[in-house]
Amino acid sequence: MDYDADGDIDILSGSYTGELYLFERGKDGELAQGRYLLGDDGKPLKVASSVTPEAIDMDADGDLDLVVGTRSSGVKIVTNVGTRAEPKWSTKITQLLTADGKKIKGSNAHHADWDGDGLADLIVGHENGGALWHRNTGKANAPVYAAAAVLVGKNDWEEFSEADGPVHPGARSKVHVTDWNGDGAADLLIGDVQWLYETLPPLTPEQEAEKAALTPAYEAARAAANEAYKKRNESVRSGAGVTDEITRQLDEVSKVLSPLSKKMSVFDRKVSHTHGWVWLYQRTAKPESKSATLRASQEFGPTTLRASASPLADGSGRVHIVSTLSLERGWHVYANVAPDSSYPKTQPSLGLVDGSEIAAQWTTTTTETPDPKNIERSWYVDSVTFACDVQTPAGGIKDLAVHMHFQACNEDLCLPPKVLSVTFSEDEL
Repeated sequence: MDYDADGDIDILSGSYTGELYLFERGKDGELAQGRYLLGDDGKPLKVASSVTPEAIDMDADGDLDLVVGTRSSGVKIVTNVGTRAEPKWSTKITQLLTADGKKIKGSNAHHADWDGDGLADLIVGHENGGALWHRNTGKANAPVYAAAAVLVGKNDWEEFSEADGPVHPGARSKVHVTDWNGDGAADLLIGDVQWLYETLPPLTPEQEAEKAALTPAYEAARAAANEAYKKRNESVRSGAGVTDEITRQLDEVSKVLSPLSKKMSVFDRKVSHTHGWVWLYQRTAKPESKSATLRASQEFGPTTLRASASPLADGSGRVHIVSTLSLERGWHVYANVAPDSSYPKTQPSLGLVDGSEIAAQWTTTTTETPDPKNIERSWYVDSVTFACDVQTPAGGIKDLAVHMHFQACNEDLCLPPKVLSVTFSEDEL
């Protein structure tokens, strides 16, 4: 993501200990050593432990805020009280809640339009595995999150051998939504962590003897450590806290126990290996429907325009229009250009029928990619989705047309500017 709106791609990273890091790209294209993100108090910003950040404009003020997933503390919002080019992070951390006031939990949080209604929903991975979907029932600039719906269920812990490998995602899910195969349907990637086990050959007589010789000292050190931790816990429960004397005792027992534990671990015959995998959940493209939702599409070279029209359930006569332009890998269209640019900005329009009118203007939640060679330009890659509402006459929206104005380019060439159009031909919704 472009952290500071300077036209290049930087990297944001969370950490196990809770700090957030920025790896800033220099003019030479190289990434600088990571540095802490600071709060508005000048200290390293720390939201919780084991965190993953996403940068997105949560309050529609034109800059990027942080949505931070955590292992056990829920999803947090860090508000940017600075600017788009010079972020400044508030130390007042906000808990993200559902519409009914429940805490949203997730080891990472990712915004994407999961149901194709043009609004960015919230997809979260879970500490215990799986993925949940919180549908955005609000607006593009004022999201409201529904209760969690299960996309991928968590699995009970199972022990898998190193030789066999896993059969399903593990814990600490990290989720990302993308159209993996370009069929217009949102697919889901889940990253995980898993531990696979290996059984080693039995101990030799020499190893058995060495283990027996170390065991008395090891057990004595464990007993001393347990006693020291017991005293610490009692002191904390009493309100006295961890005194300097207790800290000194813990350090002393640790210096004895740690090397002995390391030596004893050599004799374990069952060992674990830590792994991480990425799992692909591929959705089937929704078939065209002639009932509640109308759909239409048109292709041109590396691009495909898909549009849908769905009546709102409030009886207002409004129809929600979603228009998505999909691009083959390596191609882009323009999100923003300089006023005197010869490249056209990608934008949708409508051909309205008599009696229809725009009820809510076109909006998009698609993230722009800065043009690395021109700070005044940005692109859409993979796809861009726009949405609007139309007030329709009682007879439906027969012959209403959706247009997409754009120019598709790759590293080698630009196709001529193009307008793709689709028309809804049903008499009624």
